Amino acid sequence: MDAHFVKGLLQQEGIEAIVQGEALEETWGDLPLSPKALPSVWVPDDDVPKAAPIIEEYKRRDEADAETGEPPARATWTCPNCGEKVEEQFTRCWHCGHNRPAAGPAGGTALA
Repeated sequence: MDAHFVKGLLQQEGIEAIVQGEALEETWGDLPLSPKALPSVWVPDDDVPKAAPIIEEYKRRDEADAETGEPPARATWTCPNCGEKVEEQFTRCWHCGHNRPAAGPAGGTALA
């Protein structure tokens, strides 16, 4: 699951990514598990410098969450209609259906 999440993070930034090693999942019960047996995310060599900081930030957050036991902090925006906090990936408020305001100094999108 983590590999696909990382793949999605990279694709959001325009980086082509694939997950390899999923086919081994069916045999994990019979194999000694090592990092080489787990699924991994691959990107073209030219995209490694752009992908590395994204993956490092994900690892940093994941490690911090493991230490605190808290769920990962996610960027949010505040609905200007009802004041509800909505996760960044959504374009409409889940509570009232209002559209997310356009980012910029005039409208401003509150990210936390």
